[in-house]
Amino acid sequence: MAEGIVVKIWNVSANSSTRSGASQIQSSIAYIENPEKVGVRIGDNTGTQVGNELSYVMNDMKTLDGLYVGCRHISNIKNATEEMMQIKEFYGKLDGRVATHGVISLDESESNPKNAGKLMLLLDELMQKVFPDNQVVYAVHTNTENLHIHFILNTVGLDGKKIHMDKNFMKEILEANLNDLAEKYGFTPNEKWQKKKEPETIPLVQRKILLRGLIDNAIEQTDDFAAFIAYLRADGLTVNVGKNLSLQMEGMSHAMRTGQLGSNYTIEGICSRLASKLDPLVWKSVSEQSHYISEREMLLFTPNKMKNYADMEKDEKTDAVRLLKLGRNPWVEARSDNWQIERMGKELNKIGYVYELVHFYSRGADNTDAAMKAIIEKRKILAEERKEIRANLKAYKPIISIYEEMKKYMLRAYLYDAYGRTEYIDDFQNYMQLSDRLIKIYGKSVEEVADYIADQKAQLLYAKAQDAELNEQYKVIRKYVDEKRFLVDEMGLSFFKAVGHSEAKKDAREYGVFASDIKYITAKDIEDVIVRVVTTPDVIDGKNTVTTTVTVMTNDEKTIKEISSRDMDAKAFNDALFELSSEYGLRDCQTHRKNIRKNVL
Repeated sequence: MAEGIVVKIWNVSANSSTRSGASQIQSSIAYIENPEKVGVRIGDNTGTQVGNELSYVMNDMKTLDGLYVGCRHISNIKNATEEMMQIKEFYGKLDGRVATHGVISLDESESNPKNAGKLMLLLDELMQKVFPDNQVVYAVHTNTENLHIHFILNTVGLDGKKIHMDKNFMKEILEANLNDLAEKYGFTPNEKWQKKKEPETIPLVQRKILLRGLIDNAIEQTDDFAAFIAYLRADGLTVNVGKNLSLQMEGMSHAMRTGQLGSNYTIEGICSRLASKLDPLVWKSVSEQSHYISEREMLLFTPNKMKNYADMEKDEKTDAVRLLKLGRNPWVEARSDNWQIERMGKELNKIGYVYELVHFYSRGADNTDAAMKAIIEKRKILAEERKEIRANLKAYKPIISIYEEMKKYMLRAYLYDAYGRTEYIDDFQNYMQLSDRLIKIYGKSVEEVADYIADQKAQLLYAKAQDAELNEQYKVIRKYVDEKRFLVDEMGLSFFKAVGHSEAKKDAREYGVFASDIKYITAKDIEDVIVRVVTTPDVIDGKNTVTTTVTVMTNDEKTIKEISSRDMDAKAFNDALFELSSEYGLRDCQTHRKNIRKNVL
């Protein structure tokens, strides 16, 4: 029985390091137009059925010197490459996939050369349906037992759109249309493409659960990948091993890649689990990133309580009467004053709290931007630590699952073991079987696994609590900044700007200006030190840049401390600048071209 029509396609890509797109297209077209492959000329068959078919083809298509070669949207087939490249150049799409090369083959029983004309008509109509706006060159090859036609398709259409073929393209579009046209032109359709998809008898979620369970069990029963595969096959599964591992069991219409079950079930994940079954548990901890600061009482408020008139001294009564005569009520005013003072006190305490947050997170620089950036970085660190813990717990899921199963039997197993409650003997046996699995397969005791799970979950809770606190602290600072209620001390930032390293790097990166500069920095109210800044062009990791060396000196230029951007990354250098600013009180800075304090008594 005839197998039916078949099609294959693949991409032709440009590679700037080897061959251009035009070269790739030209090479592909030259291959399909090879006279030795194309074979018989159309003119050689005049008067025959083949001649009639091909004469008909020639009426509607351009051919090359009478050979079985045709094209669409090409004015001169001999210049097909140039015309395709003109479209690409017009739309500026010269890279990546420059062409699609395909081949359609007939069954051997239908490969008589007389079918060459119909095959050309089929290809032309297929292109009209599937790729109506794309240039294409095609040629029938008669040099094999299967009559087949090659086609080279420009990936950029006349409308400028580039061909996109998703995972369903072949099955739902190309193969479906080709089967329809095969019937139209009297060729045998491909039966495989006509098969209806068998309905799955096992729901997707259940399929995944079952396959995970089978894989987990196979890992526990084997020690290497070859034995693992053999165990699955002995368990009745169809196993395919290549770049990926796919499994199929009874009730599944098609195989499933194990990577769809999670990272622990890829080939790499399975091999890692096989190799590390007896490895000690990896305990992860969360670092301390948040800093608890309470709202201190900067203003202690004592209410001003007005006495009753009967309890007042004579002069107090006189003042109260005088105010009443003026239309003022001293008792009401006292309550109002108390309320306003109390409100001012609370506001002052809140402002003090914000200032303390900024001071701590900006590492003494008292800069809101630095504080908020530091909080963001700390939250990123916590997020990464939480991610690592979750990844570990996920990796240990088979072990944790055994422990969770044991918990179901734990109480009743204890009642049997401690008090002889025989009605719970099954629970005790189940508990002991699971305990043996932990010890023999994974080398872990129940107590160790229980402690590990409790600790790692506690670490996650601690990280979550810190993140929530950091988030609230960030919002408090952000609120005060947005409302312009926070006066920023630019101590650190002023020194940072005076050094000018960021500006020098920006000039080098964006404008190609590589500074060579020396300057001195003095700070208000700091008389015993001066800072020298030397910026020079440099090459780091093969890239042109600048290096800044900052030296804290005495007035007679004896070095106290020195840092260089060459010795650390950008973040560490900025942190070091802020530390210098804080340590030596460098605020309200000024720059000078020479050491103005040298030899000054």
